[in-house]
Amino acid sequence: MLAWLDLMERATGGPFLFEEAFTLDRLIPNIQKTVDEFEVGCDPANPVPADDALARRLFEAAVDFIAATGVYCSSTNRVIELSRAEVLDAVAQVEGGGTFGEGRDRRTLAPRRPEDKRPPWCHVGTGTVASSGEIAMAQVQGYAGIPQASSVSVPALNRVGSLPAISGSPLEIYATIDSLQRACQALTRCGRPGLPIMNLIASATSSVATIAGSYPAFGLRPSDGWLIDFIAEMKVNFDTLNRLVFVLLAGGNTGSTAMPVLGGYAGGPAGTALLMTAYHLLGMCLLGGTYQLTGPIHVRYGCSTTRSALWAFAAAGRAISLHTRFPAIALGYAAAGPCTRAYFYESAAVNLACVPSGYAGIQTVHPAKAVIEDAVTPLEARFNVEMAYAATRVRADQASELVNALLARYEEEIPHPPAGKRIQECFDLESGKPTDEYRRLYEDCKEELIALGVPLLTSFPGEIHG
Repeated sequence: MLAWLDLMERATGGPFLFEEAFTLDRLIPNIQKTVDEFEVGCDPANPVPADDALARRLFEAAVDFIAATGVYCSSTNRVIELSRAEVLDAVAQVEGGGTFGEGRDRRTLAPRRPEDKRPPWCHVGTGTVASSGEIAMAQVQGYAGIPQASSVSVPALNRVGSLPAISGSPLEIYATIDSLQRACQALTRCGRPGLPIMNLIASATSSVATIAGSYPAFGLRPSDGWLIDFIAEMKVNFDTLNRLVFVLLAGGNTGSTAMPVLGGYAGGPAGTALLMTAYHLLGMCLLGGTYQLTGPIHVRYGCSTTRSALWAFAAAGRAISLHTRFPAIALGYAAAGPCTRAYFYESAAVNLACVPSGYAGIQTVHPAKAVIEDAVTPLEARFNVEMAYAATRVRADQASELVNALLARYEEEIPHPPAGKRIQECFDLESGKPTDEYRRLYEDCKEELIALGVPLLTSFPGEIHG
């Protein structure tokens, strides 16, 4: 990666451009030009492409696109430029994998390849807002109770008592610290205090709160993971770089992350896959990442489960897993909420698109577009772990057939998805178990997917009963 002082030199002394000029004259034209030049085309009938030649073209296209476009620093109106040689050198230097967690939960996030039979890293949970600390703790305890969980995301708290946690205020700092302390307490309660937290820090929207919440006395360790976000599209600012420099100097694991908007500046699925691949490369050479968190978001529907989004997921996953050793975790957003049949179809589709395409890890597909407070339960996390393991037994061509069958079941619902239920309505917070209604739905959906040809186990180790 670039030394951070070199990065700052380019962020403050690179070519000057107004932001609108960067977007309209550089970013958008270069996306379309690169997609055309490298013949990156989407076949909507084949949502999980197994085309290694396409994967190679997409990787080369991303390298060229970065060299032609750069990354815009909106705090200085400067373009951070990188050469092809710098990008390829970063790819060559990354050997792959970072070590996370403590004690018996300490392990290495290793790269995978397409159709790899090894189970992916299972990153469970979401940063979706919880309405109270008690609900947040119940969610984290449920996540950590899944034996196959490799790491967790902890919920965000957006209030302190009755007051909103305003970004950059003391209230945000307090909410950040409160959410982390509760998460650590929940992990200890269920006997997994060393399980790594890898969405640091969900409650922090500013670099000030990130740095304040990272004080070791609040329970964080260098073996956890800090997410550093790119700004849509191909942009950073000083708040981003403040987080980055702090984590680098503190010796923490940087998780670079970007969720390109399908139908926005990226255009269609080909441009979105190009940006996903480019962000992956930038995570190595610009942010010094230990891992990458990625996924497309549909501009109209706010989810990652449309046919075109699943293609972008799979195409980018194959390109980055074949041509880099930098591990990527796939994060999908479902349109449907918890306790709905559509949610299980959508999350199954994401896992089938991503695991056979070579992603190193899979995160719990976020229900209800992650915009509804309390709209996530541990049962969705458990189902995603089951699907991630099942998807290791599926070839990409088989996955494409299964995804098409799933799309036929939910595709028409995406514009008006079922909202589902909040955790208080479909989960017993004291026992840590789903309601009878939700458990029956979960079991019924598993039986339907097995009949469809998805190799789910009828009895999965650590499954919820009772």
